[in-house]
Amino acid sequence: MGNVNRKATDDEMAHADRVVRVAFPDFEPVFGGHSAYGGRRAPRDHTISFRLRDPDGQYRSNVVWIPPEILGSLTVANVRSLVSHANGTKATRRKKRKRR
Repeated sequence: MGNVNRKATDDEMAHADRVVRVAFPDFEPVFGGHSAYGGRRAPRDHTISFRLRDPDGQYRSNVVWIPPEILGSLTVANVRSLVSHANGTKATRRKKRKRR
């Protein structure tokens, strides 16, 4: 039996590239694959990763891992949240309302 983890399609990669560029217009997304950052760091095979690079060539984000199943449905808000999480900043959470 072949590998059950599917690969990302060209359309999904193009969509992901567009969404990342809209979310971070000052940076260039640099996409990689499972082995781009040392091989065993990806959560599983065929996981797509990217980092944000500024015009001077400096990386401005940690590695963001994305399973191929969600590439086609990524939104700008998703990308901003994923990058924030990868960089170690916690998303702001709403305070719980007190019950009366």
